[in-house]
Amino acid sequence: MESFIVFEYEKAKFWTKEGVLFCEFNNRDIHHRLTSGQVERYIEIIKELTNGQIMPFLIDIRNSFGNFTIKAAELFANSPYLKSIRLSEAYVINSINSKLSISSYKRLFEPKTPFQFFDNLDSALEYCLQSKDNYYGTRF
Repeated sequence: MESFIVFEYEKAKFWTKEGVLFCEFNNRDIHHRLTSGQVERYIEIIKELTNGQIMPFLIDIRNSFGNFTIKAAELFANSPYLKSIRLSEAYVINSINSKLSISSYKRLFEPKTPFQFFDNLDSALEYCLQSKDNYYGTRF
């Protein structure tokens, strides 16, 4: 189910297009720490947008700084709902700090979901569409 509704919560935007969940984070505060309360709200938004459909996540963090609490990381990694729909993850990044932070998160909390890093949206979207093709057998 496609959604052209963009949900915004604090400094994040979520929408689906072409069977891909887009997540864009825009936080310029290097001292910001993502909390479990924020993650809970993100999961509720994702539930509404995805309606149980398995899909790749395209996560754009080029305009985001800060970090996340351990509780927030565990919630993202262990949410039964996210586990049931998360096919793959494409991270659009523009700094080594982002790459190191996400790599650590993936290694420690959520190593099962395939993921890759990209420096642009087009390549990240192509990875997501290929993941979907591999899962469903053909682009739809």
